[in-house]
Parts: sequence; structure tokens; C-alpha cells
Amino acid sequence: MPWWILTLLNTAFWLGLHFGFAGLVTHLPPAVQARRFDHRRPRFTVSAGEMRFYRRIALPKWKDRLPQWNNDFDKRHLRKQMSAEYLEEFIFNTCRAEVIHLGIALLGWLSLLFCLLCEDPAANLPLFAAIAAVIGLCNLPFAMIQRYNRHRLEKLLYTCRRTGRL
Repeated sequence: MPWWILTLLNTAFWLGLHFGFAGLVTHLPPAVQARRFDHRRPRFTVSAGEMRFYRRIALPKWKDRLPQWNNDFDKRHLRKQMSAEYLEEFIFNTCRAEVIHLGIALLGWLSLLFCLLCEDPAANLPLFAAIAAVIGLCNLPFAMIQRYNRHRLEKLLYTCRRTGRL
């Protein structure tokens, strides 16, 4: 198969994976989403050690420089829309976005199947593995940002409920 067709197919795969997986997850039935993306589940718990790690890699300084897809849940809107319901929904969205980014990072390894379309699959395996690794690693900072923000939002929600100031 010519390299340019393989390149187009691989590009379509990655675009389809990013938008398709995100669309699939966001269009799950509401009851399934409520159950799967509940921030009280152990997999969404962020430890103090994890928060120290995020501060050590200076995540708070660079996280706002990365592109954001969901403009409905942006910290710039927090003051205007501060309510327990809004914070709960914001936290829910961080769980869902984390799953989407990690899912893309894992499912991206399916791109190794493109080697089978090459004349010499073994020779092209390192190239496709590198592409999968780079795109997977590029999704990890977005998942880390969701975890970092969720921890802070949960503290804010707890404080607001405890003090009654919403």
C-alpha cells in the first residue's frame, strides 16, 4: 500500500479514535454515566502524594496552556455559576474526561494493526509503536489535569457545603 494512503488511513484512525471514543462515552445512557463516572469511586480518588507529584512537575503552572474542548466547564465560570449542582456536574465531567483521555491512550495501540497493511510489517512496527506511544503520552497530561482539578473542586464543594456558602 502506498505510504500516503497509509498515512491518510492512520490519520483518519486517530481522528476517529479521539472524537469517536469521546462521542461514544458522552452518549452513554445517563444512568450508566452516573454510575461509571461517580467521583466517589476508588479509581477517581486522588491522594495527597499524587497532588504532591502534580505540584512537583509544576502542573498548576502549565495546565491552563493546554487546549480545552469543553468550554462549559472552565474555572473562569466558577464564580458566576457557583452552586453545589454546578460543582457536582463539573466534578462528574472531570471523571468522564479522564476516562476518555486514558481510553484514547490505551486504544491507540490498536494502530499497530496498520503494520499489517505494510509490505514489511516487522520493519514498520517501531514506527507505529512510536506513533501510538507519542499520542498516548500526549493524552496523559490531560488525564492528570482532570485528576488535579477534581481534587481541588471536591475540596471546594466540601468547604462550600460545610460553611453553607454557595
